[in-house]
Amino acid sequence: IASSPLMHPDKIQLCVVLVDWTVETTKELRLGECTGYMQMQKPGAQIMCAVRSSAIVLPKEPQKPVIMAGMGTGLAPWRAVTQERVMQKRQGIDVGKCMLFFGARYKQEWLYREEFEGYEAEGVLQMHTAFSREQARKIYVQHRIVEAGNDVAQRMLNEGGHFYVCGSARQVPEDIYTAMKEVMMAHERCGEEDAEAILSNLKMEGRYTVEAW
Repeated sequence: IASSPLMHPDKIQLCVVLVDWTVETTKELRLGECTGYMQMQKPGAQIMCAVRSSAIVLPKEPQKPVIMAGMGTGLAPWRAVTQERVMQKRQGIDVGKCMLFFGARYKQEWLYREEFEGYEAEGVLQMHTAFSREQARKIYVQHRIVEAGNDVAQRMLNEGGHFYVCGSARQVPEDIYTAMKEVMMAHERCGEEDAEAILSNLKMEGRYTVEAW
C-alpha cells in the first residue's frame, strides 16, 4: 500500500512491480500469480482483497522524527507515511521531519519523484537518493545513510526518532544495519559492541523496524 487514508480516504493506492521470469529449460515466460492476475485486469474491474495490519507502526507523537529506507517498490509504505505527515502538517499539527533514503539502479526508476519533491518543498521531507548504476562507483542506500550520519544519529538518539527499512530480505536489512552501526560508532565514538547495543535497544523500544520479503 502506497497511500495514506488521510490523503486518500476513499482509495487504496498500490505500488506493484510485475514478477516475471523465463524458465531456463523451456524458455517459457512465467508471471507471478498475484501480479500477473492484476496485470490482466481492465480498468473498473472488481477483485476480492483484504487489508492486513502492517508491521510498521508510526510514533504516537507526530513530532517525533521518522527515518525511512526503501529500495524499488520498498518505497511504497514510505510514500504512505510521508503523505500522513504532510496531511497532518496541512491540518496545523506540528510534525517531525521525515528523512527518506531511496535506492534504485537508475534515476529513471525514481518512483513518485515529482510528488516527493513537492513534499520537500513543503518542508516535511528530506530526501536522499542512491542510484547504483548511474556512475562508475556503485552507490547504495547504506552509503547515503553513512553520509548523512550526523543527522541520522541526532534524530535517533537525541530526538526520539524512529527508523524503518523496507525491501528485499536477501541482503538489504543486513547492509542497512551495518551502515547504522557505523553511524552510531562515529557519533557516539564507541566500539562495535557498544554500537550494536544501541541498535538492540532501539529495536526493543520499537524504534528500529524492518519490513522485508
